[in-house]
Amino acid sequence: MQVRLLSTSEEATACINFWHEVYRNSPCWVPPDPHHFEALLTGRAPAAANAAVQTFYAQEGEGILASVTAVKDETYVRHRNEQMGHLLFFEALPNQETAVDDLMKEAGNWLRSRGCQAARLSLLPGWQLPPTIDAYDVVPTLFHTYNPSYYHGYIKSAGFRTEQGCVEYRVTFSPQLSRRYSEMIERALDAGVRLRNWDLDQLEEENGLFTQLFNETFQSHWGFMPLSPEVLGELTIGLKDMLVRDFLVFAEVDGEPVGFIYAAPDLNQAFHRMRGKPIEENLRDFQTCLREIDHGVLLVIGVRKSQRGRGINLAMAAKSYLSMMERGYKTASYTVVLDDNWPSRRTAEKLGARVTRNFNIYRRDLA
Repeated sequence: MQVRLLSTSEEATACINFWHEVYRNSPCWVPPDPHHFEALLTGRAPAAANAAVQTFYAQEGEGILASVTAVKDETYVRHRNEQMGHLLFFEALPNQETAVDDLMKEAGNWLRSRGCQAARLSLLPGWQLPPTIDAYDVVPTLFHTYNPSYYHGYIKSAGFRTEQGCVEYRVTFSPQLSRRYSEMIERALDAGVRLRNWDLDQLEEENGLFTQLFNETFQSHWGFMPLSPEVLGELTIGLKDMLVRDFLVFAEVDGEPVGFIYAAPDLNQAFHRMRGKPIEENLRDFQTCLREIDHGVLLVIGVRKSQRGRGINLAMAAKSYLSMMERGYKTASYTVVLDDNWPSRRTAEKLGARVTRNFNIYRRDLA
């Protein structure tokens, strides 16, 4: 068994194919977009513009046993003033403790050689959300990480500790909640707040505003770093044909933008039903799957600090959720919320949501 450094697109494709092997008996896994992840694994994605990237894989014979991608993102280091490296896209077959230990050691050494004093697995904005610790029998929602339960033993055995937790809330829509949402919107309108949906015909400009507000409102958020319009554009311009205008909301006060919501259909419902079939070659089937989506994902919500405490967050979320209900959706997520982010957790509770999934973020000191 040897730990190798990925250097070619062909090796990236082999790693992605290996992921399919890991999950071949998992009915809940959603196959990844190979083009998107090939760019990430090789460091050619927009997210890697200011990062050093190296993917490692443990190989025995012709087979891959485990893989992980090490990232030192200079934007994160400068913003947080913290010599933190990140380990992302960790995947491994069962009963491969030695391979995983060697893999993590080599990846950690690579980060240490670049001045990193610690490694975080696996949250990095613009790259990956953290691994789940429960709900293994449920298809993950859009953008979320799905993983086998045995990964946590691997991670802890490799010297990591739990650094932070986060949760996903879920709300089941009802007539009572519809009335509550309407009241939330009315209170904000009476207070002089204007709510508008995004203009998908001017999405490049809207993405610029989204980027500005996102970076400002999350400036002090734990684990955050500023993201470029190109990175956030993968959520907007890159998904333009699958977004729903009425789910996306900006809030304005006195003509100035003060808040935003990024929400989308849970496209994983459609991707899961396709089970990896090429969308371009099966477009009619995919369009049918899109029409059958009945769950929404409220992924990011932000309000400028000077405007917090006025119910703007609730009004924007309520507007988005009401639009989902009008479209026939039965449920929606409110995600990803840090365990100790009590203002956001209270917002979710006021919207009638409950925690249905938990995630862990891990850390290992490299000194």
